[in-house]
Amino acid sequence: MTIEGILDELEGLLIDAARVPFTNKRVLEEDDVARLLDELREALPKAISDASKIMEERQRILEDAQKEAQNIVEKAKSYTIKLTDENMITKQAQEQSAEILTQAHKQASDLHDDAVAYADQVFKHLSGNLEKALEVVKQGHSELHQQQKK
Repeated sequence: MTIEGILDELEGLLIDAARVPFTNKRVLEEDDVARLLDELREALPKAISDASKIMEERQRILEDAQKEAQNIVEKAKSYTIKLTDENMITKQAQEQSAEILTQAHKQASDLHDDAVAYADQVFKHLSGNLEKALEVVKQGHSELHQQQKK
C-alpha cells in the first residue's frame, strides 16, 4: 500500500472512531493503528528508495545535458575553424560561430534549468508526503500514549 493510502486509511479510522463523551478524544482500535504503523514503516524505505532513484535520474539528466552542450560547443568550434579557413567568408564564419555558441550555451542552460526544476518539483512532492506520514505517525503515537494513560 502506498504512503498516501496508509494515511487515508488512518484518517478513516480516526474519523470513524467512537468519541469519548465531553472530550475531543476518540477511541481507536490498537491493532488497527499498530497494523497501519507497521505498513507505514514498510512503505517509508520504498519512498526513500524512490527518492534516491529520482536523485540518480536527476544526475543522469544533468550529465546528459552537459554532454549535449559540450557536443554542441565542439561542433560549433569545428564549424568555426572550417569557415575561417576559407578567406572569402571569414567575417560570416565568425558571426555564425558566435550565434551557434550563444545558442549552444542557451540550450545547455535551458536543459540544466529544466532538469533542476523537475528535480525540485519531485522533491517538494516527496517532502510533503513524508511530512504528512510523519505527522500521522506522531499523532497515532500520541493518541496511543493518551489511551494507555487512561
